[in-house]
Amino acid sequence: MTEWRDWPAWRRVIAAAQDQVGSAATVGADAANAIGDLLAKVVDVIPAAFPEAIVDAVDLLSANQYAKAPVTNLRNAVYLHIDEGPEAVAGAVADLERRIRQSWRGIALAGMEVIPEGGTVLIHSASSTVRTVLEMARDSKDFDVVCTRAMPIGEGTEMAAELRAGGFEVELIDDEVAIEFLPGMDVVLAGADAVGPTQVINKVGTAVLAGAAKAFGVPFYLLAATDKILPAVLFDAALHRRGREDLSEAISLDVFSGVTTEIGVMDAEAVAAFAGSIVVAEGLRV
Repeated sequence: MTEWRDWPAWRRVIAAAQDQVGSAATVGADAANAIGDLLAKVVDVIPAAFPEAIVDAVDLLSANQYAKAPVTNLRNAVYLHIDEGPEAVAGAVADLERRIRQSWRGIALAGMEVIPEGGTVLIHSASSTVRTVLEMARDSKDFDVVCTRAMPIGEGTEMAAELRAGGFEVELIDDEVAIEFLPGMDVVLAGADAVGPTQVINKVGTAVLAGAAKAFGVPFYLLAATDKILPAVLFDAALHRRGREDLSEAISLDVFSGVTTEIGVMDAEAVAAFAGSIVVAEGLRV
């Protein structure tokens, strides 16, 4: 019995699974919302399809968005509560979506503090979280923005266009010359797809830029909500599923100045402690 695969809610699950443009936070929130809709429909129309339909959906999302931590945390939340019934799963999924969608304000407030008045900010790739921080910081500070193109897809070009549409003056540069610009930068900002106890997964090119920033003494902060932090077993699984054509890479956390979250800036030790506190569903401990 797989009739749920003909429902609009299932098509929304597929759309989230195939989204290669949206940020990790956006994809995670959209995925959680789609799972919530699918669950409500299952309970209303074919209760016997629970939990098969929901497990099928989160497994599909995870298989396609393994590097996006909010999706991994969504799957973990479902697996943790699946034996408690639909109501418990619905509550966990709704809570995760709420936290993802509301975390931006806390991150923005913390992120504003790392942008110096009159400084120049270098951003790498596209990130809805970074964009939000810049937009809120502009209300109280003057600063310049430089953005890498983030090839081969060129997400940075789209990011620059969005910022310009919002009234920013943005200098768009090729990835290859970003290191040459670093001595003139005051801070570097980037999002993150997933943060583990010792490493982070993000757009290819981040490692070289972060290493160079550290060498030049330029602060480099990742902007990521705590829903992007994964315990070791889930982070390692994401790493092992990356293929040769993957456009993300793993970077050691110790090259960054910190991870700016909705609860403040966390150093590598704090991230490791937070990751270690996350409960992992028994079915995902492999």
